[in-house]
Amino acid sequence: MYKPGKKVFLADHLSRSFLKETREVLVPDLQVNENLTSYLPASQEMQDRIRKETSHDMELQQLMDTVLVGWPDNKADLSPEIRNYWNFRDDISFIDGILYKSHKLILPKSLQNEMLEKLHVGHQGIVKTKDRARDILFWNGMGKDIENLVSSCEICAKYEAVNPNEPMIPSELPTRPWSKIGMNLFELNGTHHLLTVDYLSKWSEVSKLESLTSKCVITHVKSMIAKYGIPDIIISDNGPQFSSFEFREFVKGYQITHSATSPYYAQSNGQTERMVQTMKRLITKSHDPYVALLEYRNTKIDGIDLSPAQMFLGRRLKFNVPTILPLLKSNLNEDTLVKLKFRQEKQEENFNKYARKEPLKPLKPGDNVMMKNPSGQWKSGHIKDLHSAKRSYIVQSNGKHYRRNRKFLRPTRVRSKFECTVTEDTPISSAPSYSPPKSEVNGTETSL
Repeated sequence: MYKPGKKVFLADHLSRSFLKETREVLVPDLQVNENLTSYLPASQEMQDRIRKETSHDMELQQLMDTVLVGWPDNKADLSPEIRNYWNFRDDISFIDGILYKSHKLILPKSLQNEMLEKLHVGHQGIVKTKDRARDILFWNGMGKDIENLVSSCEICAKYEAVNPNEPMIPSELPTRPWSKIGMNLFELNGTHHLLTVDYLSKWSEVSKLESLTSKCVITHVKSMIAKYGIPDIIISDNGPQFSSFEFREFVKGYQITHSATSPYYAQSNGQTERMVQTMKRLITKSHDPYVALLEYRNTKIDGIDLSPAQMFLGRRLKFNVPTILPLLKSNLNEDTLVKLKFRQEKQEENFNKYARKEPLKPLKPGDNVMMKNPSGQWKSGHIKDLHSAKRSYIVQSNGKHYRRNRKFLRPTRVRSKFECTVTEDTPISSAPSYSPPKSEVNGTETSL
């Protein structure tokens, strides 16, 4: 404990015979020239480039001077160019003309584009590319630059995943049976069938087709019309049987509204697509498919106290199980519509649990977009016009017109200063080539 001389009455010997001052070496000097190669395992040419570009970067030169001289006590005393380094100032070091943040190389601005291209050579997504870059490199705004690079990469846009589901738009429930029907073709055991389902009662008709011509399909539809009457609306996909001139003339002559779903978007006719699965299982598992179909029509719909036969014909169908006469009488009432509406709302609620909270941003004519092909690739085009169906657009690409749902369209992003290029040694995933289906008529793409 220190005491002033006037209070030290008897001086000790060591205070008069102290040792000469010597420099105490707590940390040995870093042999920069010997250890730099092991600390930064890069070629001498690359090290020289980084060192040279760092010396030409005014921001990094100010940072280097601050590191060597010492950081001020207040952030406000720093120049505006290097204030972003204040929060991690203790992690920054300077070794032989190169700056580091901990074990990460602080890259000069002139080399950032080049290094980002190398990091993105595998065309990984934004998150993966960020993780890769943050593991070895650092510069201010690196995360935003990576987002711009990946977002404007044509290769990534070409193979990007499809948009998530939007909130469901439930189909309008008809007020009477056989007013709104859905149609679809399916193949089972080498035989093609026409499935027709009533949107209200879920009554299904399965017709075996002798051929896949429009004439054959129209004949079976006319047969059902003769039994149940002319429907108001027919919903189908864009198969050649339904998009042909013959079918258009048929629905026109019978004054039926024909609504086609978006190509490759089966969900827009989910009622019919789901019934196809049900009918395939019935036919496959049953010794007599006609008896299985009769039993299905007599079975109550989940959530509804009536069967398709009761809702469609107003009565139960007689089966080989003894049934008393009062049960075979008609018992359709207004309460059924209320239950059907509740059932539909429940389905919408369950679907929207795994969909986006808000619909995707609507597109306008003239907007540049990327359009998803059946092969999984995306190709460029622009919105030619809006389709009458909800969330459906007419897209022009390579001189042809296509119809696509909003789920398969992405607005083209504005390219940034980072241009993603493909060189001869750039590995990219291969994808099957896409050949337009034979059913394209007048440039309009259709499919079963």
